[in-house]
Amino acid sequence: MFNWETYETAEYQRSEEPTLVELTTRSYITAEGKATQHTADDNFILLAEAVEKVAALIADSQDIGIEVTGFKPYRPYPIQAVWTVGGTEEQFKIWLKQPLFIHQDIFETAKKYANWEKAISDQIHFEQLAEGTEIQATGHGEIGPHAKTLQALNAAIEEAGFQRAHLDTYRELYLDGLPFSEKSDTLFRLKLDPAVGDPKPKVTN
Repeated sequence: MFNWETYETAEYQRSEEPTLVELTTRSYITAEGKATQHTADDNFILLAEAVEKVAALIADSQDIGIEVTGFKPYRPYPIQAVWTVGGTEEQFKIWLKQPLFIHQDIFETAKKYANWEKAISDQIHFEQLAEGTEIQATGHGEIGPHAKTLQALNAAIEEAGFQRAHLDTYRELYLDGLPFSEKSDTLFRLKLDPAVGDPKPKVTN
């Protein structure tokens, strides 16, 4: 079975040391909304659970009768969210990466198996997205815009002469899944402007 944590250690590091990655266009299950309590917000929890459910159905497709050409068993990827800071609430967009052999039609079939009410189903999408060039590091037991790991990444950006692409957004990957706890590892990423400071990614995927 393909396990992202075993085979893609550079992309999903569990180290506090800042590294650079360049992540090109891949397929994702997505959902977006607003939250006042970060990952504890009811709206975030509802959509995160919905995204994880359809991802799990896709991963189990061979056992539930969904035919996928070229299917290989794999461990579902970790859920992540891009957060945009603003006022008393944050906007979020949930992303959950899919293997290359998963396409829109497979997603739509799995979505039907999920049997959600229309209000939820309409918020879950399948998109082709690129993260771009990012600086990343993992924090233990921390989350949110004031995390020390984000401060360390900003310091590393300044020291290296890089520049953030968006000052009000950051990405969190929940390596140990949700709900978040004091024992959880969170991989933080900040998107860089690749034209400033000549960032050289450790991995391109």
